[in-house]
Amino acid sequence: MDARSLDDALSAANAALGVRQANQTPSPLRDDDALLLLDRGMVLQALAEYQASSRDFETADKALEILDFSRSTADEINRYLFSDSAGPYKARPYEKLMLNSLNMINYLVSHDLEGAKVEARRFTVMRDYLRGQEGGGRQSLGEAGVVGSYLAGYTFEKANDPGEALRYYDEALQSRAFPSLAEPVSRLMRLTKYRTPQLESSAATMASPKPSSREGSEGELIILVNHGRVPSMVAKRVPIGIALTVGAVFLPPGAEQQARRLAGQGLVTWVNYPELGPAPPSYADPLVLVDGAARPIEVVADVDALVREAWNESRGRVMAAAVTRMIARAAIGAGVGVATGKATDRSGLGVLAALITQGGMLAADKPDTRSWATLPARMSLVRTRLSTGSHHIEVTVSGSLYVSEVTIAPAEWTVLNITDLSTG
Repeated sequence: MDARSLDDALSAANAALGVRQANQTPSPLRDDDALLLLDRGMVLQALAEYQASSRDFETADKALEILDFSRSTADEINRYLFSDSAGPYKARPYEKLMLNSLNMINYLVSHDLEGAKVEARRFTVMRDYLRGQEGGGRQSLGEAGVVGSYLAGYTFEKANDPGEALRYYDEALQSRAFPSLAEPVSRLMRLTKYRTPQLESSAATMASPKPSSREGSEGELIILVNHGRVPSMVAKRVPIGIALTVGAVFLPPGAEQQARRLAGQGLVTWVNYPELGPAPPSYADPLVLVDGAARPIEVVADVDALVREAWNESRGRVMAAAVTRMIARAAIGAGVGVATGKATDRSGLGVLAALITQGGMLAADKPDTRSWATLPARMSLVRTRLSTGSHHIEVTVSGSLYVSEVTIAPAEWTVLNITDLSTG
């Protein structure tokens, strides 16, 4: 991906899945196959293979369960992230919402409104479920919800359902203003009685409607630009003191005192845990030219910030799980030491055996660092009305130039998607 060699990336994805071609899917799915399908689905979307991308996303969606770090206990996280056999991948809540949003793009580019509506409803069901789980929704779900709501609103607008479109647009506008929604919201509000302060405020920014005589000779183009990649998870090791500072509040009763006692005995000194890896310091905004003229671009989702915020919310619980894991392993080491001391009648050998056992366990303790790391770091769009006929589009993103020719039909709409998953 970083070399922009997408054919090689696809071959690597197929190899990881144990298949020879992109139209093949493992059956049944095992272990991390669902995650690997998400990765391959992103590569296929970048290759403009939208039908194949949609197939991978939907197959993965059916297989994925959710691991919600914000609600899970330390024991539950421990069993998943620190299992000796990791088992099937469980998605973070925002990953499920991003999956539905990205699959809506596959359908919209293909002009398949029925498929897009199905995906929009899946997005809504999952978002409402997560909000219910969190008693109103977490901030870290915000960006994933914004892009899903915008795309769902666009889907129902083009499906001639103004009321449903406005409900989704209203959700997107509750996060921030979108100048590109001023005209659509103003027009849709003339077709339905649905009103909210956000919608009225957006419509009020419209200086004046375009003359109706031009509507039949124009069409609409929306250019979606997804670029960069979110940071991946990496295994890290920290001193037990730092681990306790971060995760103490989430530890079971008595666990902190037990951990400090074991640390004082030298049986626990370091803790292994999964950490979010580094990301590029910044991503430059894409430059979009339509017939040689630059068009304003709007950021629909800062996915990189979303991932970091979600991790920061869960970091204490994950650290607490790592500490409980080490307590259990230290107890095993202590048991080995006692048994060795009794068998040899030499307490020094018992202490040495305990330390050796604990050291070996620490070296072998590898936390699960799987995540959907091929998610784009930024999702942006340009939305504009154009005269009918052919138009020249140039998109410069992450140092690469993407050139397209699009044909606009009277009173029709076109979605152009550019996905660049390099981090350079």
